[in-house]
This record gives sequence, structure tokens and C-alpha cells, in this order.
Amino acid sequence: MATFAWGTVFYGHSVYMDALVREHGWSSALISSAILMFWIASLPGTLSVGLLVDRFGPALVVVLGGVCISGGLVSLAWITSPWQLFFVYTAMGFGYPALAGAAISATLVRWFDRGFGTALGIALTGASVGGALFPLFIIRRSADQGFGATMTAVAGALLAVVLVAGSTLALLGQPKTETESGHQPERFSMRSLLRRALFWRISVAAAIGLGGQVGLLAHQVPIIVAEFDPITASLTVTVVAIASAIGRLVVGILSRYFSVSILAAFSYALHGAGIAVLVIADTAPGIFAGCALAGLFVGAIVMLPPILVREAFGITGFGRTYAMVNVVMYVMAGLSPWVVGIIKSETGGYAPGLWMLVGMEVLAAFLVFGVSGQARAKT
Repeated sequence: MATFAWGTVFYGHSVYMDALVREHGWSSALISSAILMFWIASLPGTLSVGLLVDRFGPALVVVLGGVCISGGLVSLAWITSPWQLFFVYTAMGFGYPALAGAAISATLVRWFDRGFGTALGIALTGASVGGALFPLFIIRRSADQGFGATMTAVAGALLAVVLVAGSTLALLGQPKTETESGHQPERFSMRSLLRRALFWRISVAAAIGLGGQVGLLAHQVPIIVAEFDPITASLTVTVVAIASAIGRLVVGILSRYFSVSILAAFSYALHGAGIAVLVIADTAPGIFAGCALAGLFVGAIVMLPPILVREAFGITGFGRTYAMVNVVMYVMAGLSPWVVGIIKSETGGYAPGLWMLVGMEVLAAFLVFGVSGQARAKT
């Protein structure tokens, strides 16, 4: 699930942006607006995922998400006007949470207790595999076979894998809940959750941190293509993905022994440092170094919020609780690349927008620091 969700969608945004700019001559601001629509459509998608996984399990959710994304990928190659672009991104946005962090964490949380962070880190390694393989594959195969044929093949592979994943999850079933095990957990209440300052602190910090990350990744290929060739740009995406796999596994293991909020604060700050290196660098080695440093914490920024949510609120209604955190995160994830695209169109360069992303990561680090202690105090 993670391999295809991140490989074809999350890391794919900058690849599709570059292809659509060259194919149709559309501006980066227009395509950034479509990416904003993608994240807006993810809001009802992630709420639906949380509710459905909690009630029925993940199998049906995964298949529905795969249908939305595969259909969008095929359509992306054949669109001819901006309204079609927005329609396609809306469909993919609605389906994305059903394959990505919301569905994966809601699936794993009931199977793992103390090892949740490690299990999530291993599962989300698929995100790095997807990021390392798909952008490079799409760019190279599009050059030989065409963008349309390439996207059709990718969509077909995604749909096949999703059907297998959904069937496997259906066969696995669900472990016993706390209630079935004889425990009586606190009843989930959306209203009481929204009144808790801890919920908003985690949500805002996670949203700003993810926004800084998505703002970079959505524009990564156009940023590098402005100075180098498309193959070099795709290789930087691979570097980010490989680095994120390493960082995700390390942070997942460390989450068993260290405060999750401190790990998150360091992850946000060092990811921002990587973006700063990328802005300052004017040589290929410097560009790759900045991508590697930022990439080390790409996975952690996605992985740590669900661990914080579980630590603060437990597993009762986790799908819905994390879905609500995701709503705040996805709002910022949509606004960030859109604002970067607008700034680029107005200034003619990416540097001002990237410095904004650095500031966002620093602010996220400040907000999340100490959240774990506050969660333990509430407990």
C-alpha cells in the first residue's frame, strides 16, 4: 500500500507537474492549485477512512482507494484542459488516504502495542521504495514509450496490487478490541477531542511540519530541472526516498526508547536544515547533499504523528482521532505547495518559497517539543 501510495502520488506530484508544464504549457501556479484541490479532496477521504476502518476493517477501504487513484493516473495522461486536471486531482485526493498513512496506521494500531512505532516504520519503508522507483521509472519510460502508455501501465499495476492487498487484509480479519478483551476503554467523543488543547498542539505541529515537507516534494523536480536535466532531477527524488527509508527505520527503533516529541522536534528542525542546504547549494553534490539531509526525515515526519496520537489518546477510536489530525495536516499540505507555486510565479524563482518552508519546519519543531510529557501528564 505504501509503495504505491507514495510512489505514484506523494512523490509523483513533482513528476506530473514537470510533464504537464511541458505537455500543455500550463503554469506551475495552475498545477499547484490542482495539488491544493488534491489535498482538499483528501479531507473527506481521510475522515471516511477513519470511520470505515474502525467499523469494518481496512480491506474494502483499500480497494476503493486503489480504484480512485488508478483511474486518476490513467486520466492524467489524456487530459486536455484545466478543469479536467482539477477533476483528476480531486479523485486521486479522495482515494489517497485509503492507501496512505491514515489507513496503514489505523490497520496496524490494533495489532501492535509497544512495538507500534517499529511496525509502522517497517511498513512505511514501502513509501521509500515507491519514491525511489516510481519517479525514475515514469520519467525514463515516458521518454521511450510516452507518458500515456507509462501511466496506463502504472495504474494497472497499482490496481492489481491493491486487489491482492485488500484480499489479504480481509483474510487476516481483525484482532480483539479492548472491549472484547474485557477492558472498558474511554468512549470516543469527537466533541471532547476538539476541546482538548493537546489535540490542537499535535495537529498544528504535524500540519506545519508536513506542509514544509510537501511544499518541497511537490516542486522538487521543477526546482532541479531549472538547473539540471530531468534524469538528474529524478535521481534526487530517489536519493530522498532512500534516505527516508534509512531515517524512518532508525526513528522507528528510537521511538521505543526516547520521547517521541523530542524525536519529532529534531526531525522537523533537521528537515528544515536540509531544505536550507538545497537553497544555498549551486553544485550537483550540494544539491544531492541537501536532498539526502532533508530526505532522512521525510519518513519520520509522516510516521511520528500517528505515534503521538496513539500515545496521547490510545487506540479507542484511533482511526477517527488520527483522521481528524489528518484533516488539519492535509489543509496545510495543500496550501504549502500552492503558496510556493504562487511565490515562484510572482518572484520568478523558488528561493523565497523554500526559505518559507525552512521557517515552517523550525516552528513545527518548537510546537511539538514536550508534547509527550504533556500526554503522559494527561494519562
